[in-house]
Amino acid sequence: MRDPSLCHQTQTTFWDHPRMTELYQSLSDLNNVRFSAYRTAMKLRRLQKALCLDLVSLDALTNVFEQSGLKQNDRLMDVSEAVGCLTTIYQGLERKHSDLVNLPLCVDMCLNWLLNVYDTGRGGKIRELSFKTGLVSLSNAHLEDKYRFLFKQVASVSGLCDQRRLGLMLHDAVQIPRQLGEVASFGGSNIEPSVRSCFQFANGRPEIEATMFLEWMRMEPQSMVWLPVLHRVAASETAKHQAKCNICKECPIVGFRYRSLKHFNYDVCQSCFFSGRTAKGHKLSYPMVEYCTPTTSGEDIRDFAKVLKNKFKSKKYFEKHPRIGYLPVQTVLEGDDLETPVTVIRLVPVALAPSPSPQLSNEDTHARIEHLASRLAEMEFKNGSFLNDSSPNESLEDEHLLIQHYCQSLSGESPGSQPQSPAQILISLDSQERSELERILRDLEDENRSLQSEYDRLRQKQELGGLGALLPAPPTMPPESPRDSELIAEAKLLRQHKGRLEARMQVLEDHNRQLESQLIRLRQLLDQPQQEGRVNGTPALPSPPPPPPPPPQEESHPLSNGGSGGLRPPEPTGDDVGTGVPTDEDAAGGLVSVLPAQQDTAGRE
Repeated sequence: MRDPSLCHQTQTTFWDHPRMTELYQSLSDLNNVRFSAYRTAMKLRRLQKALCLDLVSLDALTNVFEQSGLKQNDRLMDVSEAVGCLTTIYQGLERKHSDLVNLPLCVDMCLNWLLNVYDTGRGGKIRELSFKTGLVSLSNAHLEDKYRFLFKQVASVSGLCDQRRLGLMLHDAVQIPRQLGEVASFGGSNIEPSVRSCFQFANGRPEIEATMFLEWMRMEPQSMVWLPVLHRVAASETAKHQAKCNICKECPIVGFRYRSLKHFNYDVCQSCFFSGRTAKGHKLSYPMVEYCTPTTSGEDIRDFAKVLKNKFKSKKYFEKHPRIGYLPVQTVLEGDDLETPVTVIRLVPVALAPSPSPQLSNEDTHARIEHLASRLAEMEFKNGSFLNDSSPNESLEDEHLLIQHYCQSLSGESPGSQPQSPAQILISLDSQERSELERILRDLEDENRSLQSEYDRLRQKQELGGLGALLPAPPTMPPESPRDSELIAEAKLLRQHKGRLEARMQVLEDHNRQLESQLIRLRQLLDQPQQEGRVNGTPALPSPPPPPPPPPQEESHPLSNGGSGGLRPPEPTGDDVGTGVPTDEDAAGGLVSVLPAQQDTAGRE
């Protein structure tokens, strides 16, 4: 188990290796990349190189897993087992690349990263499936080979996989972008909509085979789109394109090349594309094609024909018919969708090799609170700090701690232990824990009412101040007296305070709706085991009376980043993941489209 280090200057405890801390700090340089999928992929690429996992082949990992006897995916590994397995991996790597691999440092940093991703409770244990998923995702292998390996880990002896097993694998995979703070752009920590999308693609079968899973993954579902983008980032690092960027005039273009399908001879380098820069006469809604390798003559001719065809289409056509480059997975109150500011068609080689603890209940709540906190931070950045003493960030953090502590108590186990299925925590609710969640909801409603009353009081005060400013000044006072300046300054402060309170109220109203939706879903899950108990002759726990209806709220307008519109209507939904999870009619399967250029303007480090 890791031993924390103490910084005597700041009186804080660190769980990270010093080199890992430096690496995480360097990742903040990539926060200026506007599109979340590329930003996440570039962070993972830097992490991959620092851990030397871009030198580890999938065959080497498979051999080490077999030698170490890692065959029970639900078994928990302690730190000593993980260190032994990592040492074997890096010893073989050191023999091939002695000048690039520092064995002790690589083992320490890779272990540090795995524990940060899959051992958030600091219990010193990782499930075998999580250990394999983390290493394979950042290894040097073909993309489809990774998909086949991950599917094989959760498939049965007959080669089929049900919803619960697929949910476990996707949950472990999505923890990788979550550790970087990017999970909200990939559908959040809740993987049930992704599983429903996969089984809807399989025509509602109870189990799917590897070929069906591979076809679904080729469409790049929203929760996993960061992995193929990572492969394209790795393939584009050494690519040189004989073209000049029309914005920064770089020639040749190194890395990604983006060619316009609306204008002839219009190319953009990856730096300008990631920063959202455009040249005069080119709109973000115009289609572009992405190249991570040099183009061929056949591709040039094909693009010329497409440009000629698009010349006859108006600007409004592209604004009304945007295309997104991933399979959207619709979730309920679970973060924003990825955004595609431009229509991009990707061209990726067929054979592209890169040089490259399920706790759904509390992790889901964690991601939602993080999303609300980021939106609140953005509002504060725009409107300035609040004038009152109570900080909304502190209140959200307190609510976050309460909900996280509550969700950890649902499992009835130590923080290091892991449940067996995503729905197991929800089924283990009892009446006392349910009343605790209702109490939190009532507290939020009371806080909302107090904020509403405070807002009304300040608005009345502002109106009185505005009327006083309109009254004629007494003849004894000069026109530019200090009293007038004070009144004007006070009126300005009241207007600013009003705007901040309105922003805070919007966030709290959204927060209330989040918790109400979660409470309704928990009650639905509780009703199923109670009904089953009545059928089997077992008395069920009495359900508490429903909470009072929330007070009337003004229509909330959450922040948006101008996301990609024009999506087709969602298809009918399928069954939820796990036994006892009801159908979520609001969540729909995704649609197939053509590019993952995603924007996430939420505040970063």
